[in-house]
Amino acid sequence: MSRLSRQVQPAEAYLAKLTDADWAALAKRDVVVKGGQGQYGLMLATRVSQAEAWAVLTDYSSFETFLPTVVKSRVVEAEGDRTIVEQIDRRRILLTTMESKVLTENLELDRQQISFRLLEGNLEYMYGHWRIDAAPASLGREPLCLLSQQVRAEADVGPFKSLFYNLFEASLIDTIKALRTEMERRAASSNL
Repeated sequence: MSRLSRQVQPAEAYLAKLTDADWAALAKRDVVVKGGQGQYGLMLATRVSQAEAWAVLTDYSSFETFLPTVVKSRVVEAEGDRTIVEQIDRRRILLTTMESKVLTENLELDRQQISFRLLEGNLEYMYGHWRIDAAPASLGREPLCLLSQQVRAEADVGPFKSLFYNLFEASLIDTIKALRTEMERRAASSNL
C-alpha cells in the first residue's frame, strides 16, 4: 500500500497565499515561484482545459519527448490510481554532463492532483504534488487552468548545497514551462 496521502489538497489553501503581484504574473503567463532551499511552490496559467492538462501530466511514458532533461521515461508498474515511473535525466552542469535515474511513485487523485514521492534515486528525498485547478475568470479568456507543483527535495552534496538548490529550482521552472508548452501544443492540434 502506498504511503502517499490520498487527500486532495484544497485549492484555497495555496490560492489564498497569492499576492496581487502573483496574480499579475499569472495573468502575464509568468511562472510564480515561492520558497527556496529545497521547498518550492510553482504555479502558472495555461489556456487549456483541465482534461487536456491532465492528459499531459499523466502521460508518463512520453515525458522524454517534451521534458527538457528527461532522456528516458517508462511506467514500471501501474495499478489503479497508482503508477511507478522510472526516469533517466541528463543535464549539463558546469563542464560535465550528469545523468541520474529516479523511480517515483505517483498517486492520481480525482483527475486533479498527483501526489508523488521518490522511491529510488540520487536525492536524499523528494516528495510533493501536482495540481490542476480552474483559474478565476479575472485571469482572462477561457478555458484556463492553473497548473501548480509543491515539492520538497534534498540531496547530500556537501558544500555544493546552494548550487543544488539553484539547479533544482531552475529545473522545476523549465519543467513546468515545458508541460504548459506541450499542453497547449496538443490542445491546438486537437482543435484543427
